[in-house]
Formats: sequence, structure tokens, C-alpha cells
Amino acid sequence: MSCKFYTSSTLSLRKAMLAGTAGLVLSGCEMTVADMFAPAPAKSHQQLTSEAQAQQLTHTKQVLDVSTVKTAPTPTIGAIGYSVISSQPGKTLNQRRLMAIRAARMDAMRTLAEQIHGLTIEGETQLSEAVLQSDTLRASVSGAIRGARTVKIEPRGTDTYAVQLEMDRMTINQIFKAYRRR
Repeated sequence: MSCKFYTSSTLSLRKAMLAGTAGLVLSGCEMTVADMFAPAPAKSHQQLTSEAQAQQLTHTKQVLDVSTVKTAPTPTIGAIGYSVISSQPGKTLNQRRLMAIRAARMDAMRTLAEQIHGLTIEGETQLSEAVLQSDTLRASVSGAIRGARTVKIEPRGTDTYAVQLEMDRMTINQIFKAYRRR
């Protein structure tokens, strides 16, 4: 009596062949066992190209998703400045418009400086014989603004321009460091 020893891979291959053959017999298919184990047909150039493009798009999406998660938006400080076109000097309407945009930008810069550096207010009251003669308030702002980004320039109505500026916190911190060194 002879004994045969089978390895687990041999048994797995035999089981797969038996299952495939049984499936063919039961299904009535004309496929042979050789057809079952034949290599898959070669893919066309177009199929390979589209698969490669799909893989590249998937990889790009993953990279963008990771970079979006890592770089959270930095908090910003914003300001809007306004200016009237008709009160600007200039010979033509276009010159006055450009001057109004410039003035609106300077107004927005002043508002940013107020937010970053603060506003100094001086007051003076004059009394004569316990009667108020005059009451004067004066506000001033002083400070450096660097790196302000123009977000929007738009007309408001027919005679006004509005300019929106913003600065991120990192730029503001750099301004503070430079301002303290003086």
C-alpha cells in the first residue's frame, strides 16, 4: 500500500480545479479547464491609459485632501474704506474715479491701523464762568501697515467706491515685532 503526501498548496490547487470543473459541468458551458486557467486577454492601449489617468487623479485628490487638512485658513482682520467720486480732484471722470479708489484704499488702511495699533483720542473742554464754551475731541492713529491684501474694489451707487482690505495674523505679528524694535 502506498501513501501520498500532499502539501496545502497542492490541495488548494486540486480543490480549485475540481470546483471549476464541477461548475462547468453544472452550467453546461463549453469552456474547458484549459480556458479557465488561461491568462487574461491583454488590455488595449486606451484601457491602460484611462486606468493610469484614473490612478493619477486619485493620487492627486489624496494629496490635495492631505494638504487641505494640514493648512487651515489663517484668521484675518478686514477693513472697508469708502470715498466719494464727485469730491475728488481731476479733469475727467476717470481721473476722479481713480482718485476715489485711492482715497477709499487709504480709508481702509486707516481703519486697519486703528484695529492693529489702536486709536489715540485727545479731548479739550473750555469753560467760562461754569458755562461750556467749547468741547473738542481729536482722534489720531499712528502705525505701520504692510502686507494688506486688496480683497474687493467695487462701486457703491453712482458716486461712491468701496475698497475692502484684509491682513492675516502672521503679517500683523511681523509688524508688531518690527514696530517694537524701534
